[in-house]
Amino acid sequence: MYSQVLVPLDSSEASERALPHAHSLASAFSARVHLLQVISLSHEYEASRGGGAESPTVIEYSLDMARQLTADRQTRAEEYLKAAAARLEANGLQVATSVRQGPIWETIAHFVAEHGIDLIVMSTHGRGGLQRFLVGSVTDRVIRSSHVPILAIPPED
Repeated sequence: MYSQVLVPLDSSEASERALPHAHSLASAFSARVHLLQVISLSHEYEASRGGGAESPTVIEYSLDMARQLTADRQTRAEEYLKAAAARLEANGLQVATSVRQGPIWETIAHFVAEHGIDLIVMSTHGRGGLQRFLVGSVTDRVIRSSHVPILAIPPED
C-alpha cells in the first residue's frame, strides 16, 4: 500500500515523535523512508537586508554572513539526518535523507511530487490560539495542500 514514506524533521524532539510511527509503517509495508529537513532562509536574508542606507561593503559583508549561516545550518541538518537515518537503518529499513532550502510547506509539497511519496508522517508542535495564528502551522498547510495521506502525530501531554 505504501512504498515511499516521508518524515519531515526539524531537529526537535517534537518532530521526532513521528519516527516510531514511520518505522512501524515502513516495516509493515517494506517501504523506503525519506527523512527531509527544510531550511527556511528568511531569517538569514532578512538580517542581511538592513535599512537601505548601508554601503556596498556592508551589504556584501551581510550577504557573506547570511551565506555562512546558511552553510552552517545545512551542515548541521545533514549530520542530524545522517544520525536519525542510522537509527532506522539499524532496524533494517531503507532510508534516504535530504536537506532542502526554501519555504517549508511548499518545499515539502515539491519533495512529495518529485519522489513519488505516498504517505507523509509528521508531528504537530501543539501550538494553539494566538501563537498558531501568528506562527502558522506547517502541518496544517501540508495537510491542506497534499494529495497523499498524512499521519499527523499530536503533541504529548
